[in-house]
Amino acid sequence: MRSLHRYRLFLIVFTIAGGMALAMWAAELFARERALQQEADLVRRQLGLYAQALQQRIDRYRVLPQLLALDTELRDAVSRPLSAQDVERLNRKLERANGASQSSTLTLIDRHGVALAASNWRDPHSNVGVDYSFRPYVQQALARGQGHFHGIGVTTGVAGYFLSQAMRDGHGEVQGIVVIKIDLDDLEREWPQTPDIVLATDAHGVTFLASRDAWRYRLLKPLNDTEHQQLQATRQYADRALTPLRYRLQKDMGDNGAIVLAQDPAAPGRLLWQTLALEDNGWTLHLLHGTQAATSAGRRERRGSGQPRQ
Repeated sequence: MRSLHRYRLFLIVFTIAGGMALAMWAAELFARERALQQEADLVRRQLGLYAQALQQRIDRYRVLPQLLALDTELRDAVSRPLSAQDVERLNRKLERANGASQSSTLTLIDRHGVALAASNWRDPHSNVGVDYSFRPYVQQALARGQGHFHGIGVTTGVAGYFLSQAMRDGHGEVQGIVVIKIDLDDLEREWPQTPDIVLATDAHGVTFLASRDAWRYRLLKPLNDTEHQQLQATRQYADRALTPLRYRLQKDMGDNGAIVLAQDPAAPGRLLWQTLALEDNGWTLHLLHGTQAATSAGRRERRGSGQPRQ
């Protein structure tokens, strides 16, 4: 009888202990998931702010090529042969139009894609005289009046975002193109102020902006043959090596979010990876945020659930 009594007592204690452990585990899991969802909400809002800052920077310069495309002196320049004096005058005009800004470059291009004048004419690697006919922003302007493209500069070797505006004659024929190149480096340099990892990828899945150098010019997905040919033809990333970004998906969070383990480049712990599509540019913004706070919240809840209630 005593052994039966002890066995029953053991079962009761084991059941209670097991129930408490299960309750603590469930409380930890619930608290961690709730904290993750709260983190995801914060990350989505932060991504929206990054997207707004990026768009504002582009919009700050967007109107300038449109205005210059209406300038009578520039319109006259693309309609006839130019002398050396004409080119110098146009260079100085574009230099003044660009102002004191070190974050942009203005270029006047003829209908064949050759740069007639540029605001960086004083630089050793000036745009003047360079053939840009293979660049998408030139081809887009010739075909539909406007263009946009992010890539590494052919002459400068500096990456930037190009906006182009066609100049048409009275018959609607394109006579020339005004192009502005916007340097996004200043915006990118603001990102390392946060412990999060911030990325921007193009339509090919190439990370062209990154808050950490090791994450720049990485591939989120393999390139197919057509994409390889496009990148080579446009020289979008010049001679940069595009290496795969390796990570392991642990959980799909929904709402363009996931939990991942970053392997190359490596990052400590699990990361909440949130994305936001930028439809106007064909880009995607990414924010990778550590989940340590959510894990700690779950552990605190587990410890709290094991304490007796007063």
